[in-house]
Amino acid sequence: MMDEIRIIHTGDTHLGYRQYHSEARRQDFMDAFSRVIDDAIEAKADAVVHAGDLFDSRNPTLDDILGAMELFSKLKSADIPLLAIVGNHESKQSTQWLDLFGTMGLVTRLGTTPFKLGGVAIYGIDSVPRSRIPLFDYTVFDDTPADARHNLLVMHQLMKPFPFGEWDMHEVIDALPFNVDAVLLGDNHKHEIIKVDNVWVTYCGSTERNSTSEREPRSYNIISVSEAGVDISRRIIPTREFVFIPVHLEKDSDAYDEIFAAIKEHDIEEKVVFINISGDPGVKVIFSEVEKFLLSRKALVPGIRDLRTGEISLDDARMPVSFADPDDAVKEEIRKMHLTDGGLMVDEIVRDPTVVKTKVDAEVEKKLGKLMDSTDFSDIVVSRSKVTDELPASIEERPEVTVLAHNEVDTICKAGKPVEEHITESIGQLAELSTEEVNAVQGLTTSSETVVEKMAGSQQEYACEEDAPATEYEKDMPESGIKAHEGAKEEVKKDTSPSEEKQASKEKTDHKPRQYNLGDYL
Repeated sequence: MMDEIRIIHTGDTHLGYRQYHSEARRQDFMDAFSRVIDDAIEAKADAVVHAGDLFDSRNPTLDDILGAMELFSKLKSADIPLLAIVGNHESKQSTQWLDLFGTMGLVTRLGTTPFKLGGVAIYGIDSVPRSRIPLFDYTVFDDTPADARHNLLVMHQLMKPFPFGEWDMHEVIDALPFNVDAVLLGDNHKHEIIKVDNVWVTYCGSTERNSTSEREPRSYNIISVSEAGVDISRRIIPTREFVFIPVHLEKDSDAYDEIFAAIKEHDIEEKVVFINISGDPGVKVIFSEVEKFLLSRKALVPGIRDLRTGEISLDDARMPVSFADPDDAVKEEIRKMHLTDGGLMVDEIVRDPTVVKTKVDAEVEKKLGKLMDSTDFSDIVVSRSKVTDELPASIEERPEVTVLAHNEVDTICKAGKPVEEHITESIGQLAELSTEEVNAVQGLTTSSETVVEKMAGSQQEYACEEDAPATEYEKDMPESGIKAHEGAKEEVKKDTSPSEEKQASKEKTDHKPRQYNLGDYL
């Protein structure tokens, strides 16, 4: 004769969720789960099953972790095992929070090996990304112990035949290597219960409201397993009340009189309140005035929705959660960032599950080193188009006016003559031009100085050496200009003393190659 086994089925507790940025709401989520634990202890349940999304985030705060541990310790003191699976909200890349609590003896993580509770075997499947559902391998489950009369499966998924389903419940039941009597689900926040192929399939619902769309009372399930089979009942959890106050504004009506009168008809103290405004869009409403009145009536959270315009004072919607493969979602977001090859490489290494976390730094350094070694940093070309765009039209049409080329800068630099002086001399040579034309050429001086500054900054590594690579300017330079400057270079050489040549040689020897900043390539 089998003794009756009673199991509390809960889930989607979302500990740590600061709804509406309210610390009081964060505590509400902890308090709701605490009520479930207290009920389990009072009812002397044989076990508590958590169907995923224990935490709202994969990075809960220390307060949330300690709060959860305190509740788990209460169960342990009452000798009630807590059995759980990983949900999509708290799922981490490798080691899970449940593993940490497991090492403390506070939680048992369910999996392919059943947890035995009297004549009941309980299995678990952690949340599976939608893209990996077709790849799920059912052969990983261990055989059912011979003395288990009933089998339960715990999952955190959106299941068919529910209209929101992604994974076919019929397929799961048929593919499992053992007969299952009930499937205890998490993920959907509304309580649901149906039979599929003579198997009970039920969602316990969330323990607190995660949005205003969750109007139904919050709850958990009580699973009773006996010789007669499996029986499922529902228990309501008392939670903070949400109050929704509709206000319809007619044309020429006093908006605030109408809204304030509607608010006074309700007890809103310490409640989450939403005013839903409809009616004539010509009647203006300032949200801050309504919020001020709600707070004066001691509402915990004041919210206003203008159904006429779609405006809302509070961001009620959670961040959209995609049940597709998280890796694909991350890659999509990374693509939108338009990272360089180096940045993409770092991202791939960080998210690669085959790279041990302690070796991420070394792997990044190694791969980026190879990338930098294969990059030709000398191929730095200053575009001529910017200078050309800045030239006055009358000057662009004159063939004798040229843009300073890189080899000219190199020659002048070696001669010790400031580039600005060379430009001024060139302008002086055009003294025969009209005043209007000279002014136009002086406009060119500014543009040329800008180009020289950019070239000096980007070509420092050459230190005015003769082997500097040609730029687009060099290709466009007239032969006469090149010869003229070669002559100038020879003259300067004659006038240079041996001591000056020695100093120049020393500076050339002491010159260090340019150091590249890794951050420029990420």
